[in-house]
Amino acid sequence: MSEYTTISLRKEFVADVEEYIEDEPFGSVKEFVKHVVVREMESTDEISESEAREIGQKLRDLGYME
Repeated sequence: MSEYTTISLRKEFVADVEEYIEDEPFGSVKEFVKHVVVREMESTDEISESEAREIGQKLRDLGYME
């Protein structure tokens, strides 16, 4: 039996994702986020540490991360 956990996302972020996937074949934000995470985990592309910091800062500036 699988166990699950909950990930909290800001409502504004979820609304943005819902709008983004409106015409996409994803039934929910959960499906889309799972797809993106799995794709990223399977990717062999790597980003530098500075790119990761830059992405993190952009997400903080947009209010998606604290």
